[in-house]
Amino acid sequence: MFDIEKTFSRKREQRRVAEFLLKNALRVSEDGGLFLRKIEIPYTSVAKVLNVDRRVVKATINSILNEPRLKKIYTKLDSALLLRDVAPEIGYGAIEIIPTDAASKGIIAGVTKIIDDAEISIRQIISEDPMFENAETTIITEKPIPREKIDEILQISGVKKVTVLS
Repeated sequence: MFDIEKTFSRKREQRRVAEFLLKNALRVSEDGGLFLRKIEIPYTSVAKVLNVDRRVVKATINSILNEPRLKKIYTKLDSALLLRDVAPEIGYGAIEIIPTDAASKGIIAGVTKIIDDAEISIRQIISEDPMFENAETTIITEKPIPREKIDEILQISGVKKVTVLS
């Protein structure tokens, strides 16, 4: 994963912090602040979630800011609205796809074709980068996907499991 392994190869806790910041799209500001969009996040909040000392979070941010490539990435992170957990409440369908190998090609293309053939509009697709352990894809649709279409999705090469979220 770009320079995270190299920068934090001997700093296991800092690597966990760096991965957490990336996975949660917490932006590092030029002056060392942590932000979720415009909301500043205290180091202690991240430290508490990861069960590390806040100084580990501060050291991680300093390492990020001192590594030009990481700095370019972390200072540009931004979050997006995820409809996953509210989809059923607003009448949308939601499925989570677990691949056998997250780097497999054609899974999303196969799934979107099946959904399109059912004449269901897709509202959102969020696919985690295969560099993350247990990467998954969540697809939000204008209405729930019929059971027979879920069965078709399960037949796509590379699909391990489909969970209907409710």
